[in-house]
Amino acid sequence: MMDFQQQQAAFSAYIRNPEQHPCPSDVAPERMKMYRELFFNNVEGFLSSNFPVLHQILPPTQWRQLAQDFFEHHPSTSPYFAEIPEEFLTYLQNERPNTETDYPFLLELAHYEWVEMALAIDQETLPSTTQETQTLTLSDTISLSPLAWPLAYQYPVHKISPDYLPLQALEHPSYLVVYRDHEDEVHFIELAPMSFQLLHSLQEQGTVKLNNFLTALLPADANATLQAAALEALQQFVNKQVIMQNPAQI
Repeated sequence: MMDFQQQQAAFSAYIRNPEQHPCPSDVAPERMKMYRELFFNNVEGFLSSNFPVLHQILPPTQWRQLAQDFFEHHPSTSPYFAEIPEEFLTYLQNERPNTETDYPFLLELAHYEWVEMALAIDQETLPSTTQETQTLTLSDTISLSPLAWPLAYQYPVHKISPDYLPLQALEHPSYLVVYRDHEDEVHFIELAPMSFQLLHSLQEQGTVKLNNFLTALLPADANATLQAAALEALQQFVNKQVIMQNPAQI
């Protein structure tokens, strides 16, 4: 048993980094090279397809070094390929040492791209709808869609591209909501601070009666104009399926 475990350890060490570990003596080098390329290319392929912007903005050498370091050092806790992106995010958050060549937004961009992927494969489903969205009334109850995530970033991650690589954090956070609709399409909306606070508050409270929600959210001296603006914002989120509406029964 000990010999088998040692053999396994030597095999996996070479697979993770053939430059640092010798090829097992009882396996043909060309076969080990094939195994190594198969394992690494599969993992690197999942990373590049799930983090397309990060892959695009990094020079090929730097991207491959990043993928190699993750492949070699991260002890994945899941055997499923679909969970590699979350493992990669854990690696970036907790294990990867900061380097001078990393963009300062690297972690936030990776998180944003992971959110899009996570929502795309989430097993949660929205309540089926057979009728057009109704106009909100104060007697309705509302809740945040289980497939809507309000997010705040220090960098405008939704704008990052090879032509836009911000090196300084924003003076104020960038607020977004990323969500999946009834057609299983993932979208994002850039939010004003008030809209973010509205969605974040609804996320914390769960299902609430609209009248009570607005009373708690708005200042005590809020005038009719402010109330109408808040109601209109909520209506737009209902129309986009970010907020779920439960009309009052007549």
